[in-house]
Amino acid sequence: MLFELNLCRDLVRLLGHASSDYMVVSTCRRIHGHSQVTLQAGEAAALTGRATVTVTMGTAWLSGKVLAPGASASLSADAKFGGPLHIEALPDQQQVPLAATGCVKLDIESTADDHLEGSQADGRSYKVQLVPSVQMASRRYPQHWLQATEDIVQSGREGGSPSVAVVGSKGVGKSTLARLLVNSLLEVSPVVAFLDTDSGQSELTVPGLVSLTLLDKPLFGPAHMHMQQPTKSHFIGDLSPQSNPLHYLSSIRSLHEWYWNHSGTTKDGETVRPPLVINTHGWIKGLGFELLAQVLESTCPSHVLQLDTNNANSSLPPCVWWLPEDVQSHQRPAVYQLPSVGAVQQGMGNDVQDSPVSSWAPRQPPSEQRALQWLAFARQCTGHHLNSCSWELPAFATAADDLACSPPYRVPVSHFNVIFHEASIAAPQVLQALSGSLVALTKAAGDALAGNKHAGAAATTAVSECLGIGIVRSVDPVKQLLYILTPTPFELLQQATTLEVGKLELPLALLQTSTFLSPYISVWSITADGTGAGVMKARNTLLRNRLKPKQ
Repeated sequence: MLFELNLCRDLVRLLGHASSDYMVVSTCRRIHGHSQVTLQAGEAAALTGRATVTVTMGTAWLSGKVLAPGASASLSADAKFGGPLHIEALPDQQQVPLAATGCVKLDIESTADDHLEGSQADGRSYKVQLVPSVQMASRRYPQHWLQATEDIVQSGREGGSPSVAVVGSKGVGKSTLARLLVNSLLEVSPVVAFLDTDSGQSELTVPGLVSLTLLDKPLFGPAHMHMQQPTKSHFIGDLSPQSNPLHYLSSIRSLHEWYWNHSGTTKDGETVRPPLVINTHGWIKGLGFELLAQVLESTCPSHVLQLDTNNANSSLPPCVWWLPEDVQSHQRPAVYQLPSVGAVQQGMGNDVQDSPVSSWAPRQPPSEQRALQWLAFARQCTGHHLNSCSWELPAFATAADDLACSPPYRVPVSHFNVIFHEASIAAPQVLQALSGSLVALTKAAGDALAGNKHAGAAATTAVSECLGIGIVRSVDPVKQLLYILTPTPFELLQQATTLEVGKLELPLALLQTSTFLSPYISVWSITADGTGAGVMKARNTLLRNRLKPKQ
């Protein structure tokens, strides 16, 4: 049996071409598939695509990362999702590009496997455009962001281990600021811990997880460009913690406890922990507000960067709103109230926002961003490197074919406990429910799940370690076998004792090919594509006819 697939018509709009080709001006010279770029004072190179950049002269600055002469960086940038990466000239001994002076020379080379897909007609896998100094002021990170980041980095230089939480509502730039913090802190620490508490728009993993990752390399580009195996993770099984908030909070406390107990190194008899960056969800109303307060209280950050919008209803309260007033001042974190991406864009003007080299690419719907993360996950399952992928519609069809044809792992279902987060499935129907599902391969916490062996029991609040995510491509009900596709390393798979099924689903574009068809898409109701039963969503913004003002 092969994994059957279905088409997502909505992604046709998602994956169209983002912008016109970039121009290469006279100071950018192409030689045998790579380019040599010279940046004068205040200039920058806006790069999109995939390339390896080497600084041959001077010092460059890239999203918080300082590139000294001889340093190289493998870059991936998406013009539509995240915008181009700006490589700026940086004078010696300057840590942020506020008044860049000097000359920088770059060697930009296509990645080794770019002939597979996404290459330009001249063999390059990237496009580069020089941005004049007069235009760079509106394309840099906001001055307030850079200053707050420099204050935190300075505390790291002085021997501290800053713990920084980035908070704010949806679409304010939390992920962008978190990446800037990680890259900047890597300048003063060999490792930075990244605690991702946003299960709906994860930065380093597929959606549906909360994770802790020890990073030793900078993060460039949007989330689907740098997905990786986390150091520790827990399966939430949903895009929102609303369905099981206790499990969500227990998972975050478990990750922070692991960071506190296991991430440090001993130096002169003292434990030195790496800096911690905490990425939070953007649900700041009702239960989401209470959960965010609990996350901040549990993780005890030393700095909080709060991104505020121009609309008070979409902003968090000022100051240390999550702690009681009787908490002593020395125990309170430093809070920076910073402008959001939307507030920055309002001061730019339409010409800058629409520019193909603007740092602030138009925000895409979260569902489209998640679709690209699942596409990257599918390519990992079939052994492809993330950076060798174009994000156009044919890439989904190619990935779907690869999923249907790649050899899976074969494992007896009796090897696992099977837990369903949102349903209770009768034992005879467990195999049918698993077929075609996204599952978490987890290691049970103690004996909390004992006795539920492939009985389809509903999940408890016990926190189990997630080792990876897999696709049950097919099942053999006669031999009681599961066929699972997963990018999880084999040594971790051998530790898995439980399969957990949540409400996660692959995009429909990955569930159909021209050859293989699926008899059903999911055990859950169809809510958007096709017809069928679905949960009605409240539309509180619509006025009833009787309440509309009379003309």
